[in-house]
Amino acid sequence: MDDGKTSVSNTTSEKFEANKLESVEKLRPAVDSLAGSAADKLKDCRNYRLFVTDKQTGLRFLVDSGADLSIIPATSNHKICNTFKLYAANGTVIPTFGFKILTLDLGLRRPFRFPFVLAKVDRAILGADFLTKFQLIIDMHNKKLVDGVTNLSMRSHIACVTSADSISTTNKRSLDANLLLQYPNLTKPNLLVCNSKHNVKHFIATKGPPVFSKVCQLDGNKLKLAKQEFKFMLENDIIRPSKSPWASPLHLVSMKDGTLRPCGDYRLLNAQTIPDRYPILRIEDFHYILKQTKIFSKIDLFKAYFQIPISEDDKQKTAIITPFGLYEFNVMSFGLRNAPSTFQRFINEVFFGLDFVFSYLDDILVASSTEDEHSEHLKVVFSRLEQYGLRINLGKSVMGVNQLEFLGYMITPEGSKPLPEKEIYQRCCQKSGGTP
Repeated sequence: MDDGKTSVSNTTSEKFEANKLESVEKLRPAVDSLAGSAADKLKDCRNYRLFVTDKQTGLRFLVDSGADLSIIPATSNHKICNTFKLYAANGTVIPTFGFKILTLDLGLRRPFRFPFVLAKVDRAILGADFLTKFQLIIDMHNKKLVDGVTNLSMRSHIACVTSADSISTTNKRSLDANLLLQYPNLTKPNLLVCNSKHNVKHFIATKGPPVFSKVCQLDGNKLKLAKQEFKFMLENDIIRPSKSPWASPLHLVSMKDGTLRPCGDYRLLNAQTIPDRYPILRIEDFHYILKQTKIFSKIDLFKAYFQIPISEDDKQKTAIITPFGLYEFNVMSFGLRNAPSTFQRFINEVFFGLDFVFSYLDDILVASSTEDEHSEHLKVVFSRLEQYGLRINLGKSVMGVNQLEFLGYMITPEGSKPLPEKEIYQRCCQKSGGTP
């Protein structure tokens, strides 16, 4: 009887094992299919990045040390495009809409205040500029973002990104890409004041006693914006607190992208400033470099004024009085008398000895006889710009063409002629007895 039970038991066990094996065999193709799909996906996805979240806004950032800039998505309220452009990996232009200062809380026990580029993108990015500024380190193995200052870290997560996520300040498919990529810093906007790579300073020689004005009151919205701008400039050494006897009123300039640029209303200061007679070139003077030239480039500089420091003794004269304090500039500000002369002196030093370059303040023309010669000329120009810590605004620059517009003129291998607007202006001047 026991043998019978044992026989039944063995038969049942064998059937169970057979069914189990059959089930496994049925499942195996599905498992293999899933594994294959994951493997295929892994092949397609070779770029892994860290992601972090701002605790205040909930905005999720891709952390990418290979990204040129830190950016945030623009909203439907941002309608006016900036001249500064970004490029996708396939060469598509990504419109930008100015800059926005954010203060991030990344859970590292200190605030991270930084200017982000507003761009037509789907996700926010913390780029190399942000990571360098705050000494943050990416730890992919432990899925952490490490604060190199405090050694604190925050747990993050890793996800795959494709080449479509790659954003650059240079169109890597353009004809001049190989040349520009040799000078990667040239196309990155210098929003922050960097250490000067030159000895040029702006001096403000004055006559008479200090002049001052009372504080101008601002409405709530402008006051909030002014405080944000001044806090950013203060944290980045563009300005500093002042105890100056000089005080010019605050002036907020409305920019095309809808932002406000704070500067001083320096009319009283300028009236007491001794003029600097350094010559500003006439626009028409560029004709001397055009002889037998066929290839041209036009280069526009990005926020070059901020790269010229003000003499220590004269910083107090730039003081601006605001509802929230008195501040003076460390770098050359807009609206100061003699600022154009200082900048022309500076840019002439940058391109000294280069007879193929004409520079009218921050507008630069390069003219060459052949494409090969032009390439060599641009290398020299880019090297000089990099040497002096300057940046190029690619959105307003044109490289290696046989005709272009420059300061109201159309320039071609046959020479130059005024654009229609310039011709009208000249006729008006001739009728009034003036000079253009």
